[in-house]
Amino acid sequence: MFESLKQAYFPETDFPHREIDTARCTQCGRCYEACPSHGFTWEKGSTPKPVGYGGLKAACLNCGNCTAVCPTGAIEIKGSYFVHSGRYKTRLLKKVLPPNPFKLNGTKTYEDFKAELTEVEHTIYTRRSNRLFKSKEVSKDLLERILEAGRFAPSAGNCQPYKFIVITDLKIIHELESKAVKSLRLFKNLYLMKDGKKPIWKKIIFTVASWFMVNKLDPRPMTAMEKADKKNGSMYFDAPAVILILKDTRGISNPDLDAGICCQSMVLAAHSLGLGTCIISLPIEPLNMPLMAGFRRKIGINWPFEAVTSIAIGYPKGKIDGVVKRDTPEVAWIT
Repeated sequence: MFESLKQAYFPETDFPHREIDTARCTQCGRCYEACPSHGFTWEKGSTPKPVGYGGLKAACLNCGNCTAVCPTGAIEIKGSYFVHSGRYKTRLLKKVLPPNPFKLNGTKTYEDFKAELTEVEHTIYTRRSNRLFKSKEVSKDLLERILEAGRFAPSAGNCQPYKFIVITDLKIIHELESKAVKSLRLFKNLYLMKDGKKPIWKKIIFTVASWFMVNKLDPRPMTAMEKADKKNGSMYFDAPAVILILKDTRGISNPDLDAGICCQSMVLAAHSLGLGTCIISLPIEPLNMPLMAGFRRKIGINWPFEAVTSIAIGYPKGKIDGVVKRDTPEVAWIT
C-alpha cells in the first residue's frame, strides 16, 4: 500500500519511442494535428519532433494514430507505455501487436487475411479516432442512421437509459469548448510540473486525491488538456457535428456502461458510412459541474439526465482509418 502511495503522482514510466524517417516525411503536419496528446512540435515546412512536457518524458499514449494518418509511412513507434509500480502500475503484457484474430503470430499481414474477415471485424480493426475533419456538413439523414444504430444497442433490462443531443450549430459547439476549457486549463496547469521540478506539496495533494479520484488523476488525461489548450480550447477539432450522449441517472444497474455500448454502436455505424468520429469525454466533467448549469439548461440537459460522453462526427480529411498495433491484456481461460 505504501509503495502505491509513493508512486501515485508522476510514477516511473516507460514511453514508446517514435521515429520519423526524415527522407520520407513530407512535413505535412498531419501527425501533429492528429496526435491526441500534443506529442509533437511542428511548424509549417519542418519535420515534426516528438516531445514531452510538464514532467512527462514523452507525450505518447501509443495510440498509433500518427502512423495511421501519415501519407508516406514515415513514422514508426517502438515499445509500449508502461508504468512500473504504484497506483497506476500497468497490467498489460507489453506485447504491442497488429490485429491477430486467427492467431497467425505474424506469419501473415493484415492485408493477407483481410478477405477472411467480416465487414464488422474490418471496421473494428481499422477504425481510428479522427481529429482531421473537412468543413463539409453531415446530412441529417446520415446522423439519423447513426442515432438509430445507438437506439438498437443492448442495455440492462432493455431500459435504454439515454438521451441524445445533436449539435450542428458551430457557435454552440465552440461555446461548450470555451466554457469547459477554462476549468480544464486550471486543473492541468496545477497538475503538470514546471522546469521538471516535482514539488512535495503537489506530490502529497495528488497522491491523496488519487485514492478518491483514481480515474481522473492518471497523468495521461493531462496531455489531452494540453492539446486542447494549445489548440485555443478546441476539443472537437472543427467537426461539423457533435452528439452528446446522456444517461438517465435512474437507469438499471450501470447506465454508464449502457451509454458506452450505445456510443460504440454509433461510432462503428458512422465509420461504415465513410464518416470519421472521435469519442470525446474531455469537456464532460466541466459540463456536469454547477458552473455550467446555465449552459446545460440552454442545450436541454435536465434531470434525470447527465452527460456521459460525446462524439465528434464529420468527413475525414485524407486517410484516417487504418491498422495500428495495440498492447495486449491478460486473458485467463477457465475450461
